[in-house]
Amino acid sequence: MRIGHGVMAGVMVIAGVAAALAAQEPGKIDVTIRNFTFEFQGAVIKPSMPAVITLKNLDKVTHGFMSPLLGEQEVEIVTKAGATYGKGIRGVHINPGETVTIRFMPMKPGRYQFDCDIHPNMKGEILSLSIGEA
Repeated sequence: MRIGHGVMAGVMVIAGVAAALAAQEPGKIDVTIRNFTFEFQGAVIKPSMPAVITLKNLDKVTHGFMSPLLGEQEVEIVTKAGATYGKGIRGVHINPGETVTIRFMPMKPGRYQFDCDIHPNMKGEILSLSIGEA
């Protein structure tokens, strides 16, 4: 099988991002979607450190998890169907009973809003703080 140079370079970049994310202990945020609300544990992540958001939908309808934070850097989204890698992915839809894992590395500190694009009243916030910030 023959692969073009551009495709091979893209594969190497994606593999490098995945390896870098796996090499360090990530900041973890667990989000449970229940009764049309986001319930989360661990809402603080650190810039330039790997982060993992695990989303579990316990409702009987599909929900979205959208944030400008995700669109700013390379992300890996893992669903039961497989993994997707890329930049500019703004979010994901989570079907009833499913779990989705999002891996990324936030590059700068800040407050990042997230919401459900299907149900606009569902909102939350993730903080990316440098060591020593409050």
